[in-house]
Amino acid sequence: MELLFLFFITLFTLLVIVYKLQSLRPNKKHLPPSPPGALPFIGHLRLVLSANPLHRTLQALSSNSSQYADYMLLKLGARNVIVLSSPKAVEECFQKNDVAFANRPHSIAFDFYSYNYTQISMADYGPHWRNLRRFTTTKIFSSSSLHASSDVRHDAVRCLLRDLYRSASSNNGAPHRIDLKLKFFELTFNSTMSMMIGEPIGDGLSHTKENNWFFDVLRGAKVKKSLAASSKKRDAYFEEMIERYRTKCLATKKPKSILGVLFSLQQEDPEQYNHVIIKGIILAMFTGATDTTAMTLEWAMSLLLNNPETLKKALKELDHTIEPHRLLEDSDISNLPYIQSIIQETLRLFPPAPFLFPHVSASECKLDQYDVPSGTTIVANAWAIHRDPKLWPEPNKFMPERFMQGLQQGESNNKFKYIPFGIGRRGCPGDGLALRTIALALGSVLRCFEWEKIGDEPIDMNEGVQFLLPKAKALEVLCKPRSEMLNVLSNLI
Repeated sequence: MELLFLFFITLFTLLVIVYKLQSLRPNKKHLPPSPPGALPFIGHLRLVLSANPLHRTLQALSSNSSQYADYMLLKLGARNVIVLSSPKAVEECFQKNDVAFANRPHSIAFDFYSYNYTQISMADYGPHWRNLRRFTTTKIFSSSSLHASSDVRHDAVRCLLRDLYRSASSNNGAPHRIDLKLKFFELTFNSTMSMMIGEPIGDGLSHTKENNWFFDVLRGAKVKKSLAASSKKRDAYFEEMIERYRTKCLATKKPKSILGVLFSLQQEDPEQYNHVIIKGIILAMFTGATDTTAMTLEWAMSLLLNNPETLKKALKELDHTIEPHRLLEDSDISNLPYIQSIIQETLRLFPPAPFLFPHVSASECKLDQYDVPSGTTIVANAWAIHRDPKLWPEPNKFMPERFMQGLQQGESNNKFKYIPFGIGRRGCPGDGLALRTIALALGSVLRCFEWEKIGDEPIDMNEGVQFLLPKAKALEVLCKPRSEMLNVLSNLI
């Protein structure tokens, strides 16, 4: 036993000596500054494993030291990661050097969700990615496509309103307790599924047992075994969806659904649009259009309930703009600047992900005055940039008014200090769909129902996990129909 202990002590000592000798070797590369305290072989992994969310930890480092204000190099095991913490760094990386950092890093988690890195959000930059990007921007997210899919969003929102009204009606006019986390997820799932298959999916379908894979995919998988299990479950669900709707979609001469378009393209080019590619597009739609949109709605309602004066202003705009006794429609959104500003301010404070989806350098290159080795991961700390006091007065305060007079008037450097959907050629192509869905849903629930907190304490605004920004707790609130909207809501039943 003593010999075994001595062996491990000797081995550890030798490894430390080797690490120290390597660190003393002359380094001709001019790398970005790196925080002190990196441990042998594991580097700065202690920051990732700390109790505080990583985006907050790195924001504190970048704001307290000018040397990390733009770029910060972290060593996470064998991987180098450069964190961008300023608009200047974002512009340098994703505009001036966008092609150099257009690829995605590979990892165990991505191995299970990328369909061999053919899925649009994870594919390397090249002809395959450009083809997928062209498909999504022209067939799903173009202005004409969004206009054509407005009925889908209307149906999904009306399904939510009908569900809320039924629950409230069963409570004899008293405020009814509602879990908005669940309701908003059902809304976005219903909307996305309807876009996929081209028809309404009915009340309450989204949260049945067969769809629990979605929570597994986004919230549960942390180890390889869980990743493999949830990936297999998800893949089987997509296969069943494809087979269920193939015949029906192809029988339609002018397919209106995403699957219908994909099946038509598959007949023309079966190699480019094979089963794997179609499943990757389905996955991208669900992950990009469902949970993140629901989270933004959840944060927006939480902020409004914690700020009743803002809620009153929003309701005043809705009542002034929308004629009495009718529901909100897509065409009304452009006439609701304050509702839009609430959404923009929500996305500033709580972007869908605190770190933008990571990029990786395809080869050795330069970033500003720094050398960037090949294979270096690049992430932008959007949460830190959105809360930088040099860029945003009172950055932690919820003030939608800043968007009524700031970004809409064309401030300089706008697009680099406000990046909730990313930026550059790998930015999210679905921002237009997300903003329309959020505005329609938020405006509708505010106009049709009265909302109250449960108790006198502010709603908890703490994040639940480190790398995404869902709320830590379910959003349970009190809800009852507004008297002036009772007739409209009763006609939905």
